Amino acid sequence: MLAKDFHGEKAVKAKPNVRGNITMWVMGILAVASLVSAYWMAIGLVVFLATGTVFVMMFRERNIEYEYSVANDDIEIAKIINQKRRRMAIQFNTNDIKLIAPEDSQRLANERERDPGMRYTDYTSQEPKDKVYGFELDLRGIHTIILLEPTEAMMENFRQRIPNKIYED
Repeated sequence: MLAKDFHGEKAVKAKPNVRGNITMWVMGILAVASLVSAYWMAIGLVVFLATGTVFVMMFRERNIEYEYSVANDDIEIAKIINQKRRRMAIQFNTNDIKLIAPEDSQRLANERERDPGMRYTDYTSQEPKDKVYGFELDLRGIHTIILLEPTEAMMENFRQRIPNKIYED
């Protein structure tokens, strides 16, 4: 029996972006070095403005959370930056889902091998409390795999609405 209405939400803290953090601190060091060199060369001031701006922008966006929201057939993932700004990361419908499988599933690996140009986005936390699933989507002709940590209630909703697209292997 299909549940009439379902609404579920879950928030997870995003994995730290190691490469982004390294880039941010390199930009900070370059900004300080270029400010010191501005004493001898005028170009140092221009470099300071550029690297300082990049450092500030990256510093402001280092605390990221994702919020999953499932309402009947609609799924939204929002990116919350520093607990202040909220941006829509992705929005799709259950009709856009080709398959749902655990992240270590051979089905997802086969799909990635079949289409190497496929987009792959990770919206999970560093230490998942719920099982991680890969959602293969076809968004207006663009093949995408996203990783999510849906709650068991969300997965039960998907099992009721799209049972032929969920694989537990």
